[in-house]
Amino acid sequence: MNLRPAAGARRSMVAWAVLGLVIVLYYFRFAEYDWGMMPTYSPVGDCLMRGERLAPCAHSFPYPPLFALLMVPLTFLPMWARNVIWYGVLVSATYACLRICEALVVRAFQVRREELFWLRLFSVALSLKFVLSVFENQAYDTLVFFFILVGLYGLSQNRTFGAATGLAAATALKPTPALMLLYALFLRKWKVFALGVGTWLALSILPDLLFTPNQPGPGFLRTWIVDVAIGGLLGTSPADYYPLLKEVGLLNQSLKGLVFNIAYGRLDADFATHARTILYVVYFVYGLAALAVLLLSAKVEGALLWGASVILISMLLLSPVSSKSHFVVLLLPHTAIVAYLIRHREAWRTVLPLLCASFALNTLTSRLFMGRELSKQMLASGCVTLGTLLLLAVVAVIVLRSRKAAKSMSGEMRRTG
Repeated sequence: MNLRPAAGARRSMVAWAVLGLVIVLYYFRFAEYDWGMMPTYSPVGDCLMRGERLAPCAHSFPYPPLFALLMVPLTFLPMWARNVIWYGVLVSATYACLRICEALVVRAFQVRREELFWLRLFSVALSLKFVLSVFENQAYDTLVFFFILVGLYGLSQNRTFGAATGLAAATALKPTPALMLLYALFLRKWKVFALGVGTWLALSILPDLLFTPNQPGPGFLRTWIVDVAIGGLLGTSPADYYPLLKEVGLLNQSLKGLVFNIAYGRLDADFATHARTILYVVYFVYGLAALAVLLLSAKVEGALLWGASVILISMLLLSPVSSKSHFVVLLLPHTAIVAYLIRHREAWRTVLPLLCASFALNTLTSRLFMGRELSKQMLASGCVTLGTLLLLAVVAVIVLRSRKAAKSMSGEMRRTG
């Protein structure tokens, strides 16, 4: 009599029970935060219904108007009910993101069933800090990430509608996923791009169709595009959007945060006056490097995942503001890298040192490991930015190795043929 299936089922039940208990207990910590999304930004739904400008009404609200529309139903609920609903949304979105990432990499790299435990363990370990950061801030980045993954899954399955609607919904909730729509264009998915742009526009104008500003001037969408989408990059945002105007800040781990923290904190006044020019040069150099990796990844094993990883990393680094919760999207490149290393142990010597260095900068610099003061110093030095740049280097190394292996195999086939 084989008892292994029964034993495996019992272990699975115990694991799910423990996970469920952790989720329930963590809610009480989640609900304690009084600076997160619910207490800070959920009142924006009421602002939208009154037709008021969103930024001055709801604490420098920097998000697209569609997110304000999603907050409208919550305005009729007490704060405890908002917290419960939002916690459920984040837990569900996190689980869905884990499953979609796993499905994408298992299919791309043919990960075997017995290897799934290690894939899950190491991909979660590499990303856990950023996953928990979403809950600490009650942020909505995991929800945006979920729609991005829905779009990527649609691309992997050649499903135009699923790919377009997923990417459009993500872009309507946050501007940086627009790079994913451009990635669909790069892949020559013309229908996905066209339908995605149309769906994005339809979703984005919903707040203007349903509510009317109570003062003359542009509507909600146009105001957001000018003040945030354009103003955040050019440094022309009005004072209402202080988080975008703030040039030096520990929590901003984008390239802008790195350049400005160095220019204002460590260099002389001459450099500080040219900080934005330096930033644009850094953007240009980074853009060339990312584009090179993107082009090289086009015809290698797991091409869609490596290209998407480059785009996700670029979303973080090119954004005017990227706090720790935004980096939850690194779950996909982390999962893809772990899957690749499981299937290609010969790459460990080259890839693992870079991956470990990225993990050290991204995770081991937190207060839990270094204490508050040293952790602040590391953030001021752009530790997460540098760790994410190293992750791009990891992707580049894997892509170059994959291209070399593909050429060697092609040459061997020609010789044997």
